[in-house]
Amino acid sequence: MVSRAHRWAGLIVVLMAAVLAVPATAQDDKEDKKNTVMSERAYKRLTQAHDAMGEEKYADALAKLKQMEEGMRLSDYERALVLQTYGFIYAQQERYSEALQYFERCIALDALPLKAQQGMLYSLAGLYANEKQWLKAVDTIERWLVAEPDPPPDAYILIASSYAELKRYRDALPWIEKAIGATNEPKESWYQLLVAIHFELKDFNSAAKAARTMVSLWPDKKTYWEMLQGAYQELADDFGAMSALQLGYSRGVLTDSSNIVNLARMKMYLEVPFDAAELLEKEMAAGRVDRTKKNLELLLASWEAAREFEKAMLVIDELAAGAPDGKLYLRKAQLLSERNRWDDVIAASDQAVGRGGLTQKEQGTALLLKGMALLEQDKNSQAEATFAQATKLGGKTAEQARSWIQYLKDQAGTLSAGSSAG
Repeated sequence: MVSRAHRWAGLIVVLMAAVLAVPATAQDDKEDKKNTVMSERAYKRLTQAHDAMGEEKYADALAKLKQMEEGMRLSDYERALVLQTYGFIYAQQERYSEALQYFERCIALDALPLKAQQGMLYSLAGLYANEKQWLKAVDTIERWLVAEPDPPPDAYILIASSYAELKRYRDALPWIEKAIGATNEPKESWYQLLVAIHFELKDFNSAAKAARTMVSLWPDKKTYWEMLQGAYQELADDFGAMSALQLGYSRGVLTDSSNIVNLARMKMYLEVPFDAAELLEKEMAAGRVDRTKKNLELLLASWEAAREFEKAMLVIDELAAGAPDGKLYLRKAQLLSERNRWDDVIAASDQAVGRGGLTQKEQGTALLLKGMALLEQDKNSQAEATFAQATKLGGKTAEQARSWIQYLKDQAGTLSAGSSAG
């Protein structure tokens, strides 16, 4: 960022050049016919003050200006130049409040030629903004606009940014729009301000429109894709938000871990879990997404929702290795049960109970799963023993277990009756 001192220095160079270019005879000011006569004596003294200032002999420069004020009868034009030079000296010493006072007095005389007066007003407006005197910046640039036939877009930006600093966003909006509309090559920072204003006004449709323009003009800027996604999210347009993330990702811009995981979550939310899982697997393999517990849980949920149980169980094994309890093994037993892999159901149920940390209900679920797996393998006595163990847990688990035990007894009775009849 350009320092305040450098900004003042730039102004000083421009305005001093204009002052010292004034000849010692009357100016032919065809624009406003002001009396811009400068005596040779005043010109020499002013030049000496400028020379001293250039050598950083500020006390000497100030003394010469004071001599001019006290020892010479100055015209309004000459006095305006003296006041302007006081401002230069104080500005070079970074005594900005004092510099501003002299520049204000200079402008108040209205003795400079129109072009010089306009240049002073325009620069002063920028200096007010630099000093965070936002209202004065606006008032000064609007005064400048009155006599300016073809203002540059930067003038509108100064007003817009000053109003924005004052949180007067509705006042800022037409000026930023006017600036962007006044050129075929609007600056990037102007669009940044425009989007920020729309967000502050909660006009998210307009924010999204502006952000779409930004990603088309500067497609490699990550922040603008995130702005676009944010605007869509504020509009509750989940598909639009996901599309913005997806396009930014496809362009190779939104490729950090947080963006990728966010994209996967949105795919899950919009019920495309297979795409979410594939994205996570790919980026974990590439090393852009860490295999943390949280990320692996999202991957597991994605594979489960996509009904890719074999892949889900691989993730369960990875997570379960460092888990403090048997909950993941219980989850694995449930998935295995859907695949009719009874030996594996029994093993996973035993792992769940053995690792511990289950609630009473979860422990009951593990035992019931194991009992049903044993039953499917015609290991009825082992199944009955497992169900009997589950009855000790009470509640609904006990009720279900007793129902299974009764079922086994009924089955045994039916078989026995059949054998006797034979």
